[in-house]
Amino acid sequence: MINSLRARLLAATAVLLLAFTVLTGLALQTAVRERADQAEHDRLQGLSYALLGSADITDAGGFNLAPRVLPESDLTRPDSGLYAAVLDSQGRMIWHSPSLLGDIDVPDLPAVGQWQQMRIPAPGGGELISLSFGFRWVTEQGDDYRYTLVVAENAQAFVKQMTRFRSVLWTLLSVSAISLLIVELLILRWGLAPLRRLARNLADLESDRDRRLEGHYPDEIQPLVSNLNTMLANDQARLTRYRNALGDLAHSLKTPMAILRGMAEDKSLAAETRDPLRSQLARMNDILDYQLQKAAAAGKRTLARPLALRPIAERLGRALTKVYAEQATTFDIAIDTRLRAPLDEGDITELLGTLMDNAAKYGRDHVTVDARIIDRALELWVDDNGAGFADSAPHRLLERGVRADSNHEGQGLGLAVAAEIVRSYNGTIELGRADNGGARVIVRIPLS
Repeated sequence: MINSLRARLLAATAVLLLAFTVLTGLALQTAVRERADQAEHDRLQGLSYALLGSADITDAGGFNLAPRVLPESDLTRPDSGLYAAVLDSQGRMIWHSPSLLGDIDVPDLPAVGQWQQMRIPAPGGGELISLSFGFRWVTEQGDDYRYTLVVAENAQAFVKQMTRFRSVLWTLLSVSAISLLIVELLILRWGLAPLRRLARNLADLESDRDRRLEGHYPDEIQPLVSNLNTMLANDQARLTRYRNALGDLAHSLKTPMAILRGMAEDKSLAAETRDPLRSQLARMNDILDYQLQKAAAAGKRTLARPLALRPIAERLGRALTKVYAEQATTFDIAIDTRLRAPLDEGDITELLGTLMDNAAKYGRDHVTVDARIIDRALELWVDDNGAGFADSAPHRLLERGVRADSNHEGQGLGLAVAAEIVRSYNGTIELGRADNGGARVIVRIPLS
């Protein structure tokens, strides 16, 4: 299947132009051939009338026509290519022009008053275009004679003329078709220029050089550009509100956390009170930093271009290592450094962060993250070394509010949020068991 608009239009134009050229050429060739045949017929017919007007029949039934009264000089020159002859009712030649040096064989004699045009063998080889006319001659004595007048011309000149015409015709048609294709290519280049400009503007959006599509576009494209700009503005406003909300939350927590931090440093409190308080404050601070990092990453690219996944996973791993420092969780990032996928950085950060956070929370002390491209789809694995998912209906964990372990903090939204992100890309998410018996989450996102 042809994916290029220009290639499609050029292919369609080429097919139509080829069909039009062939049909036009055949039609012109047939029309000219018929007109040439008719012109040859009219010429030979006029010559026949001239010969009949100058002819005389003897009393014995002989045909008499003096060379000096022949209407064409070629009839007097031997083997000139123009011939005339008179045949009797038996097909025997009783007269011929001085130009004819042999016999003329007419297979079927025409009836009296009938004209017959056909190709016959030439005396010296080749073909003749002949026109035969059957007529009767009644003498003054009442004798009735039947004759056939044959006027013929060498077909070689006619064939050469038609061959030359066909050569010129097809050459001109071919040159015209190629010229039209070149003109069509230039027209397409000019006509599709707004689409190329739109593609460049979209590339600028992907690389963060622009925030909206600028410039004037044709009426057919302008509604699309306007809708895209509206979508971009709404998306940017939504992401700005999201970041501002998290920033406000972090700011509003500074004072309570400062008070708690002061209490944790209060030497008047017992050590068994200060140490857990200090530990939980550090955990809260790491969680806030992690969420603010996700908010900063969201919306960096409104239109996705290929992103390297390993740096994102490594950055999340370093942040989560601090969050789960007490259980000394390690993150093994096995993603190939060359792997890239056209996903929004905010979405992939949210997805990986949610899955890695979930694996660290329910695993013991090790999380493995891997990804690869298989059959034009991104496949992402996140494994932990915990107890794994329960055998009974693990897919229910993808629903909002459902938790695998009520002993851990949370609202049961982690896997549900991840599933929503995956579904927004028309992907799938599966819950299974890792090789070490822990939980495995497999994400498949089509890339085309």
